[in-house]
Amino acid sequence: MNIFLKLSLFALLVSFASCKDSFVDVDNPTAISTSSYPATVSDLEQLLTGVYGTQHATGIFGRAIGPYSTYLWDHTTDLSWQGSPNWIQMGQNNALPSDAFLLQIWPDLWRGVQRCNTLLAGVERVSKTASATDLVSVNLIKGQALYLRAWYYYYLTTFWGETFIVDGAGGDKMGVPIVTAVADNLAATQVPRATVKQNWDFIIADLKAAETLLGTQTWTAATDKHKVTGWGVKGFLGKVYVFTQDWANAKTYLSNVIASSGKSLVSFDVYKNMFNGQNEFNSESVVELNLNVDLTYGGVDLSMGSMIGTLIAPSYVGPTGTPIASAWSNVFPHAKNIARFGFNQGHYFPQGTTSANIANVDQSYIAKSVAARANKTVDPRLWVACLQPYVDSMVVAGAKKPISHYLDVTEIDMEAWSFRKYINLAGTELEVNRSNGANILWLRMADIYLLYAETLTHTGDNAMALEYINKVHRRAYSLPADTPSAVDYKSLTDVTKAPDDGLKNNPLRYERWAEFFGEFNWWFDVCRWKIGPQEAAYYQKIRGGTIQFDPATDYAQPIPINEITANASMKQNPGY
Repeated sequence: MNIFLKLSLFALLVSFASCKDSFVDVDNPTAISTSSYPATVSDLEQLLTGVYGTQHATGIFGRAIGPYSTYLWDHTTDLSWQGSPNWIQMGQNNALPSDAFLLQIWPDLWRGVQRCNTLLAGVERVSKTASATDLVSVNLIKGQALYLRAWYYYYLTTFWGETFIVDGAGGDKMGVPIVTAVADNLAATQVPRATVKQNWDFIIADLKAAETLLGTQTWTAATDKHKVTGWGVKGFLGKVYVFTQDWANAKTYLSNVIASSGKSLVSFDVYKNMFNGQNEFNSESVVELNLNVDLTYGGVDLSMGSMIGTLIAPSYVGPTGTPIASAWSNVFPHAKNIARFGFNQGHYFPQGTTSANIANVDQSYIAKSVAARANKTVDPRLWVACLQPYVDSMVVAGAKKPISHYLDVTEIDMEAWSFRKYINLAGTELEVNRSNGANILWLRMADIYLLYAETLTHTGDNAMALEYINKVHRRAYSLPADTPSAVDYKSLTDVTKAPDDGLKNNPLRYERWAEFFGEFNWWFDVCRWKIGPQEAAYYQKIRGGTIQFDPATDYAQPIPINEITANASMKQNPGY
């Protein structure tokens, strides 16, 4: 659905709403006057469309969230492309204030905040003259605007807050500025950093206000599917309470979503394809970012699609048996991730192979891999998240092509697989002009279940915590989620598929890693559990060099140098 049709107009309106005569003294005869706009519910809906659209701007889910940020910091990816030094540095946990990708993410998140504030100001204006009927719609718009502002602040706080709150500590560290109105002069842009606790309190206050306004609101019209529901707000609040270790409130909200939202885990057959433009807005989805294939360039908020698939696009076997990139194909799953799913079937090329060619594949490896998949001796989610070279295939111009060793990975003995989540299974990314339409499953019931399980371990119910971990685990093995099974973990310290000390005897952490691999979640778990050094020790290196994780500085990213220059009140994070 074309929910972003009027974004160009919205961008024009915001640019004028953000300025006064002291900024510009040139009349624009084509501009809508801010003295008369917004004036109606329809005007507010137009502005709301732009606020949602900003979620997939270039610096957010249009391109940067994942391949240019979290995927690098948590080592979801390694880099096939070695031509960008700052990309390599991010993968080594050595981001710099001048990092080109952070210079995209920071302003786009703040643009989301600005657009929320512009909309909220419009809401107050329209409310003064709205009829009782219109006021109902205005309040629903206000609830969504507050939710969205909390959403943008969630990323600003988790990316740039000096630390997470752990065991009640860290709340006095530096967060990000709190801005509730659009600046109309230079002085209003010189805002100092709030504390981490103030940021989280602000997020919670916005979400609580949104909860009051939205209640249990759901949306049935096709043109409204992208809008957050009341249950989405409650689920987000539950997640925030877990992140701030407010276990009592987390339990209340998460249990409410589980018991009363009507949401539940889908079957494995639905789950395995719901990240590829199929099975959208299903019963497991709590918050979903709606995208569509867009034949414009993509990767900006004026487009309806996302370019993430272009960056992570698979490599396939070409006419001569060697790899071909299906799009940009810049990043691929870090080889250590394959083993973490329990895959130990050897390698597709025999030792001593010097050329990545399908003719050199060890056929006994193929047989063992097929058997492991059929017998589920490897976590089945490996093949939901990744495409296996010379076993899986993809569609290119209507024809199936085997997946290859990832292009430009010269280490022939490396497990150079391809991503499967958030790529186009029906063709290459270039066939949709680099603008993938797969929806982003931002919050789903598997997340709610595992957050609830974590909460229960902190509120004295380990038995029920284990049950909710097992519900997610059973579904991964195509079993009924609510029925005890042979694959169940027997304790909270039972053995998992992971070979490393960090996840080997921790089913809760393993399930969060395996279930959401490639879904932009793991970095935040690493930060809030403070397991960066252990993760760095497991992954060791990327193709561009050794991972160098410093727990004193590397949980927070550097404030971009442009912001330090523009805002005299801004302080840099320690260590940068």
